Amino acid sequence: MPKRGKIPGTKMPEAEVTLRLALWLLDRSGPESYAEVAIDGAHVKIRPHEQAGRRIEEQTVFDIRAFLQANGCTPKSLKDEWRGTYTRKDCNLTISSVNGFDVRGKLGEKNIRAECKAGPLQSIKGISVRAILARAIGQVVTSEFASSADDELWVAVPDTPAFESVGVKIVKGRLFAKTGIRLALVSEKGQVRLLN
Repeated sequence: MPKRGKIPGTKMPEAEVTLRLALWLLDRSGPESYAEVAIDGAHVKIRPHEQAGRRIEEQTVFDIRAFLQANGCTPKSLKDEWRGTYTRKDCNLTISSVNGFDVRGKLGEKNIRAECKAGPLQSIKGISVRAILARAIGQVVTSEFASSADDELWVAVPDTPAFESVGVKIVKGRLFAKTGIRLALVSEKGQVRLLN
């Protein structure tokens, strides 16, 4: 039996942040809209392996199939257990494991490209939300996948007081403002707040 990776209430996995943001975008778009997400298999399940001389057992990081079902996503054309295309309220959601931004979709006429990160829901010693945000911002700034000057670039992290506090300080920075990147806080209930 696979071990369960997430202890409820301690961390929001990257796959959950990614999917909640994509569904939020779809909910704000017209019929026949789409969102594409890139989710690495390791963000869903860790396969058994050896690491530093230790045996790591299989672990479910995020139960993606249960999440999609609970959120009204109906499989349309799947390539494996969960990768492929889904329909939801007359919109399409495509999930693959590719390089590039974690979420690609539209908000009105804007093309959204977002880098998403997992994070703790409460303060955990040794985990820096500032480092998580800095890593995501760095990935966006150095990305070769922004396809157009019209793309709006986002960084999405869990909606917590710690991420909000650090995020507010970052968006007030003059150099950060020049990047044009927007910071999005994604809640476990699927709401999204933009800090800038």
